[in-house]
Amino acid sequence: MIQTRPATEPGKRAWLHDWRTRLHTWYDKPDVPDGWASRQADDRIAGFEHATESAVLALTEDGDQAGMLALSLSEFGGRREAAIADLWVAPQRRRSGLGGQAVRRAEDWAREHQASGLWAITDPADPDHAALFARYPVRSRHMMKALSGSGGLPEGLESRAMTEAEFAGWRADVVRGYAADIADAGAMTPDEGLQAAEAQTDEILPLGLTTPGHAFLCLCAGGEVVATNWIQHHRSPAVSWVYSVETREDQRGKGYGRAAMVIGERATLEAGDGYLALNVFGHNDIAVGLYRSMGYREYDSARSIDL
Repeated sequence: MIQTRPATEPGKRAWLHDWRTRLHTWYDKPDVPDGWASRQADDRIAGFEHATESAVLALTEDGDQAGMLALSLSEFGGRREAAIADLWVAPQRRRSGLGGQAVRRAEDWAREHQASGLWAITDPADPDHAALFARYPVRSRHMMKALSGSGGLPEGLESRAMTEAEFAGWRADVVRGYAADIADAGAMTPDEGLQAAEAQTDEILPLGLTTPGHAFLCLCAGGEVVATNWIQHHRSPAVSWVYSVETREDQRGKGYGRAAMVIGERATLEAGDGYLALNVFGHNDIAVGLYRSMGYREYDSARSIDL
């Protein structure tokens, strides 16, 4: 049976160095920008270090160290959320059930700290992660594509910039849609999701349509807007980010979502970025399938359970 104890200071330092190395290996793929893997590792570690509360635990079995477990607690909109920042089991101890025991210990720790949920960031390419967190629904997926060019638009479609007159109505729709996605993903209640969506949109777009670095694109058919794409350029070096791509409800099923991504890829290349990334909520299987068919690769997934 596994036991846990607080890691010693030397043990914490050794674990942190090892975690950074493993994170860099996780994110360092052939189709990512230079330095991107290091930035992802830095961001993951900074998130852990800036948490409201954290713990680094040594896993032991029969008195011998068998692994490490790093846990954190953060506040989001009045909710306390716990996270498994890292779970590492020594190679010789794997396939023995220790990982599952460590996850259950993490759940106990989260309950002891009155957390409403427990999260984990997993590697979609790692089958061990999929098995270990099989009980944890996927809440969101981060995806990215290296752009060598963009496809053409079907005949009759064209793109243009969003106008000031269109912005207010579009923004209200984006906030409502984002709030619904948050709630549908199980991350928050509908009211909490709406508050979070409003606050995050205001934070990202302090100057509305004229916020520097952001592009608001309209896809038109016969002069009528059928889809939109909101992108931030240079969100990280060489990477643009899709905040919202949406097809008008009465125009879905006509390929306009794919076309909206094509105009986003064009805008990304024109802005000087070579990569386009996005987040898609875990329940949105249609969008996930579209992005995969266009060459977007998942680089991590957020999973969680309610406690």
